[in-house]
Amino acid sequence: MSSLSLDQLATFVEVIELGSFSAAADRLNISQPAVSLQVRQLEKRLGVRLIERIGRKATPTAAGTELLAHAGRINREVSGALDAMA
Repeated sequence: MSSLSLDQLATFVEVIELGSFSAAADRLNISQPAVSLQVRQLEKRLGVRLIERIGRKATPTAAGTELLAHAGRINREVSGALDAMA
């Protein structure tokens, strides 16, 4: 099994938190197509749809909600590891 990309996971979280691919792109200082590509690659890797696109609003699917909970724990663990190494 190949590993998850932390960048893709962080991009997914931004899209959900902000409710918009464009807003996530602005916050991450990358293009909106790059945000869409990262989310699409994450969805492909996991084999599930993570985000429901309703008009311009992005909301998590059931799988997206589950991943969001894991993403919070992953982020805390990564931050803890980085702090320990500092």
